[in-house]
Amino acid sequence: MTMKMPFRHVSSALAVACLVPLLTGGAPPTDSPLSHVPPSINLTPGPEYGDDVRMFQGIPGIERSPAGRLWATWYGGGTGEDRHNYILLVTSGDAGKTWSPLKMIIDPDKAGPIRAFDPCPWLDPTGRLWLFWAQRGAGGPPILFATVTENPDDENATWSEPHMVHDGIMMCKPTVLLNGTWLLPTAIWRRDQSCRILASRDRGKTWSLRGTAGIPRKEDRNCDEPMIIERRDRSLWLLVRTTYGIGEAISTDKGKTWSEIAPSKIAHPTARFFIRSLSSGNLLLVKHGPIARKTSREQLTAFVSDDDGKTWEGGLLLDKRRGVSYPDGAVAADGTITIIYDYSRHGAKTIHTATFTEDDVLAKTCQSPRASLRGLVNQAHGVIPVKAPKEWHVSATAGFRDNSAAQPLLDTAGAELEPTRGNVTAIKLGGFLFSDRRYIFRSLPVPLRNKRHILSSINGVSAVCRKAGAVYVCTPLVDRNKDSVAAELEKQGFARVKLREFTPFGNPDAFRDACTTYQRLMQPGETLALGKWSLVIF
Repeated sequence: MTMKMPFRHVSSALAVACLVPLLTGGAPPTDSPLSHVPPSINLTPGPEYGDDVRMFQGIPGIERSPAGRLWATWYGGGTGEDRHNYILLVTSGDAGKTWSPLKMIIDPDKAGPIRAFDPCPWLDPTGRLWLFWAQRGAGGPPILFATVTENPDDENATWSEPHMVHDGIMMCKPTVLLNGTWLLPTAIWRRDQSCRILASRDRGKTWSLRGTAGIPRKEDRNCDEPMIIERRDRSLWLLVRTTYGIGEAISTDKGKTWSEIAPSKIAHPTARFFIRSLSSGNLLLVKHGPIARKTSREQLTAFVSDDDGKTWEGGLLLDKRRGVSYPDGAVAADGTITIIYDYSRHGAKTIHTATFTEDDVLAKTCQSPRASLRGLVNQAHGVIPVKAPKEWHVSATAGFRDNSAAQPLLDTAGAELEPTRGNVTAIKLGGFLFSDRRYIFRSLPVPLRNKRHILSSINGVSAVCRKAGAVYVCTPLVDRNKDSVAAELEKQGFARVKLREFTPFGNPDAFRDACTTYQRLMQPGETLALGKWSLVIF
């Protein structure tokens, strides 16, 4: 399949379109889904896109122009990953010390219920800056689009009209092979042969499907987010996001055929990572935690390899906070590396950068004058509105178990827990259930009101008991949800409580998330450690 689409440039000053024959071909057919229709570029965003109204943002990307101008993108809008998402673009002319107001908004929702997401900026070998993103409507396939500027050194760059590249999603930078071929790593998520490699031999005028790679077991499939490295022996190394962390595949024929995707030796959560070749010939990897230890979305750390990824050296900690995620990077001609990432997409709603060199990574500390951590690109301040029920109550919805044969609720004071993963916070209507998800408390059984809980990652929670007392843990049973920790609780001495199932998210029909309450008296020095997912209350 080969896609050829027309380019038209949009003046950043006048927003007037003029034809530029970079690509040739026709437009999508008139009966195409709305997701196939190129959106408009908004170069004069109004207050409806302001920092003070965005309730969610994250998933950033960054690139550097030939003269050093930085361009940063991410998506926001809506209350999470929903139909109201749009693409944002800003720029910096002083190496990231300060950032411009919004330079561009791409919002296909203006034309219908379409979301724009997963943007990726990329400077091609000719000096043009591409901005890729995906858009998708309800029930329709994801479609990859792009816009291009030939003057990325200019703060008021001129951008082409968006054009459709291919079906699928791409959020990781293309790879240019030594033979001049451009490879674009796309994906269709959780399907057979879901990683699909597009190739261009004409500098991006046309793209064709070159080969595919697949994750054999359905339960291992996730959002893919593939990245390609051309190794010194000219083989291609494909790294892929999976449910177990990072999978890998190899191609020895320039991407036409691939080995089955199998677990790599790099330990990682189910989250995006970043890997690129440096001008030194070494590889840069940015991931969560140490190379061989799986963590949650925390401890964003940079490593370097001089043997094509067989071993990794250094370990510069860029940001240790829980809730950091989705690194992307750009490398300057002098070797300066800039990594962008998000933090607390629904809470702090910040986009950050880390600037450093390869020597800083190897030294595990910022020793170069160019190094700077936790730079701020943008922060949004919108608050998710909560339509709270008048009164919290235990749902009496038919189909919810009443657990009448279980233990009575403990009639004793709550324990004092000290989290080793997460923080203690008072339970409140509209408060977050997890530190890395947008789910909020909308319902809770009456006896569990006015207590505290551990705000931690949905992927796990752990704590040490400092004062004896009752501890309650809410989780779905395994027949409700495969992510139940009921078996872990029973192994740790917890027993089911005589309380009706409830849905903390407040949807009485969401039986998949119907929680059962467990309890136990804990003593000082005892520990609690649970995986995905549970609510620890005391």
